[in-house]
Amino acid sequence: MGWVTSLLLLAAVRVARPQCLTPEDDFKGATYSTDLSHITNFGLDLYKRLSPATSSQNFFFSPYSIWNALTLAYFASGGNTQRELEATLKVSNKVSTVKLWKELELFYDGRQRNNSLYTFSLANRAYIDQRLTLRSCVQKILTNETRINDFTDKPRSARLINSFVNEVTRGLIPEIVTEKDLDRILMVIVNAAYFKGTWETQFDPANTRPRDFFVSQGQSAPLAMMSQFGRFRYGESPTLGARLLELPYDGDDISMILLLPQTRLPFGDRFVNMVNNLNSATLREAIHPNNMAPTRVDVLLPKFRFNLELREELKRALQGMGIVDLFDKDRADLSVFTNTKGLYVDKIIHKAFVEVNEEGTEAAAATALLVPVRSFSSNQPVVFHCNEPFVFLIYDKKTNNVLFLGAIKNPRG
Repeated sequence: MGWVTSLLLLAAVRVARPQCLTPEDDFKGATYSTDLSHITNFGLDLYKRLSPATSSQNFFFSPYSIWNALTLAYFASGGNTQRELEATLKVSNKVSTVKLWKELELFYDGRQRNNSLYTFSLANRAYIDQRLTLRSCVQKILTNETRINDFTDKPRSARLINSFVNEVTRGLIPEIVTEKDLDRILMVIVNAAYFKGTWETQFDPANTRPRDFFVSQGQSAPLAMMSQFGRFRYGESPTLGARLLELPYDGDDISMILLLPQTRLPFGDRFVNMVNNLNSATLREAIHPNNMAPTRVDVLLPKFRFNLELREELKRALQGMGIVDLFDKDRADLSVFTNTKGLYVDKIIHKAFVEVNEEGTEAAAATALLVPVRSFSSNQPVVFHCNEPFVFLIYDKKTNNVLFLGAIKNPRG
């Protein structure tokens, strides 16, 4: 069914520049590519920090939602804050990033209009307090993203932001921020994302039944498992230490990629080994068309639904990745939008929801930043049973981009 995420950044208070976002805003001369594989390491590194391989907890988030919200904050940044965000977000300059941002907006809107087989929506907003003066050039460049708001009216502000997230995520994330979250807040940067797709080859509900899911050697618990035999792209990656299966959604632009540890290692080590080996290079090599081939597969996949919220642990993870000044009230520079010194990100909130069933997948996410004052020819089908900890991701094959990512480890989670 669907995948949803949302991220929120809330900023509080602590120059003027010759051009708008940069000293030379030459957007006509900027070059960019809608291949987003360069940001995959950002998402995978963040995943490892937020959900250590040794953890027994299920996990789900949208690295793309978080990247988008932080990129909007990057447009507002200067000095060392800007340099830290560039290094961590894997972007080189604001001009090419703005052009990429706009091109991706047109790309996803156009693809959505021309393909009704699935839904993927993504939207960004920067709500800026009316006591700050938003530079007119910023408003022209980021017309769809910027909004003036009165944050002294916290009930109305919370309703406005939550309504935006609720609309984009089709009601799966009705609330990203509370009135209390908005104490002393002058700017809120929000991203919301939603995906709903049906399997190209759906599972028959009559074949779904409880089966053992192993959390350790000899220890299992029942979990509703969907089952089917089908022809899917399958591959093995000794480098990654994983077996991979692609389950495409209708339209074939977006797929679920399943990563199941190879069994050559002891049970307690193989998931950890796979995750430790997981990075942009190993993932891209593993899912390359030369390394995955249509194969008859016996598939078992859990049916699951859960949501997750991240706050302080997300801030700590981002700080560990090198985004430090953004959260420091004495060192942050978010002056580009308003020429106001002293703005910094006080809180960051990410909420995510996912449901996987026989029909397909539905997911959503929202992120907020709050600123205060290969071929396999055997006649026998490959057995691909996700009955032990595994990683799953929603992958956009057109942009080489991980939209959502998670891990199922605990049937009781």
